[in-house]
Amino acid sequence: MKKISTYFFVILLSLIVFLLGFGHKTTRHPHTHYQVYLDSELIGLIESKKELEDYINSQATTIRNNIKEYSLKIEAIDTFKKYGSKILDQSYTDVDKINYLITNKSSYNLSDIDIDNLNFYKNEKLYTLSSEEISDMRLYIYKNDIYKHVEDVFVPSGTEIKKIYTYHADVLSVEEIYKRIMSKKSSTVSGYKFIIKSTNENIEDIEIYTIDTNIFNEAIEDLITIFVDDAEYEKYKANKQEKIVETGSLIENIYVEQDITYKAVNIPIEETIYTDSSDLSAYLLYGNKYEEKTVKVKTGDSIESLAFENQISVQEFLLFNTQYTSRNNMLVAGTDVRISTIDPKIQIVVETYEIVDKETAFQVVEQYDKNLSQGSIIVSQQGENGLERVSQNVKSVNGEISYVNPAGKEILKSSVPKIINIGTKYVPNVGSVGSWGWPTESGYTISSYYGYRTFAGSREFHNAIDIAGTGTGSKIYAANNGVIEVREYNKSYGNYIMINHNNGYYTLYAHMSSFNNNFSVGSTVSRGDVIGYVGATGRASGPHLHYEIRTCAKYACTTNPLKYYR
Repeated sequence: MKKISTYFFVILLSLIVFLLGFGHKTTRHPHTHYQVYLDSELIGLIESKKELEDYINSQATTIRNNIKEYSLKIEAIDTFKKYGSKILDQSYTDVDKINYLITNKSSYNLSDIDIDNLNFYKNEKLYTLSSEEISDMRLYIYKNDIYKHVEDVFVPSGTEIKKIYTYHADVLSVEEIYKRIMSKKSSTVSGYKFIIKSTNENIEDIEIYTIDTNIFNEAIEDLITIFVDDAEYEKYKANKQEKIVETGSLIENIYVEQDITYKAVNIPIEETIYTDSSDLSAYLLYGNKYEEKTVKVKTGDSIESLAFENQISVQEFLLFNTQYTSRNNMLVAGTDVRISTIDPKIQIVVETYEIVDKETAFQVVEQYDKNLSQGSIIVSQQGENGLERVSQNVKSVNGEISYVNPAGKEILKSSVPKIINIGTKYVPNVGSVGSWGWPTESGYTISSYYGYRTFAGSREFHNAIDIAGTGTGSKIYAANNGVIEVREYNKSYGNYIMINHNNGYYTLYAHMSSFNNNFSVGSTVSRGDVIGYVGATGRASGPHLHYEIRTCAKYACTTNPLKYYR
């Protein structure tokens, strides 16, 4: 009996083993999960890609709600400060009540308020919001402003989510994955990256981020209206400019000089992202450092002298003081003017065709009379200015003339030269101190004055006047008697001549296309002698004469040439 029981036990055990080992075998399937990488570094494993994306957007929604709530609170605070009041039975914890308070503020009988600590009563309990808490709310709104302008927020750039199949998985929550990602990089929003190519090899390209291409386009429009009269610009866009009858100007073209490219990108939150065209246009005009000061006009001040004293160009002065329209406008002593500089990140080019009447200064002709004693001076004929109608093509960059090309000239009234008879038996190499001859032909335009300016993206001091509009190859005259000391080529000046007038003054003539080979170093020249021809050699944006007057031979001795022609 005992033996039968043993057999029975063995058979039962074998049957159990059979059923467990073969009869109920289960099939295992791998699980679908997602590996999250940031810049090729594994961050962790999650169950759902969509759940992570939804969580990131939910965080953005939370931030937007916070901004809305804080904005309402700050609006209420500003209202309380404005009305100097303490409000009863109101609490900052109830947004609806704050809304009601703002819209019904005039119905409250308000008393004094502590500006630094705003106190509120609710159910006879005092609630205090400190000035530090208010500052924190303002900072939170400022730092997260971008969330107000976008719908969706995305994972940081460099984030990659890969689907995998695995039997064993150490799965993390989307909250933990989000924390790990945010500890390394910020979220991104969809927008556009603009690249402004620099025209100067020493200046880097500029990258600008916007949430909409229209923001960039509107900013460019804003800049154009700074340098172009609004009414004329509207006529240009509508193709309704009036034809020139006798004199006037027409806008022929307006464009940005640099190459600009853009593409849709995901932008990291910490980048400067422009959501308003006025903010972007301000950056494109002033750069990151906008500084302004107010100066009181003194007796004897002029636009030119104030600009020079404050190291800005006249164009910059006129840009910030729109009540003045010309460098020749009079200033009233005691009035305030604004002083600031621009640092343009973009070059707005305006090309115009102009017909203008220009007064031509009479020439001073010195005749040497051997019958007069040396040093005697007799004026035998008084000079009279002439009048010419000049047509020209003008290119301006950010309001500054960079190129003038003559297109025609009509003499309306011929000038009459002033003739001075000088008693001497030889041609002196000493120039007159009291009168100077104009160094170019008539029909000229002064394209750049003596003083500070922005040139090719850099601020510089311009130690001369630039005389343009007479055309390539037109004549350049010696401004006074003297001896040629320098006649050579320089990388900056191009072909240039410097004359020593042996009276304490030197004149310099630069960017010549060529020299007059009748003169060389050591030659004595008379006022009005042709010493060269207008060109654009060296560092020049177009054909013009760079004309300096110096009180010594050195670069540092330059003075404003125009004060010798007044």
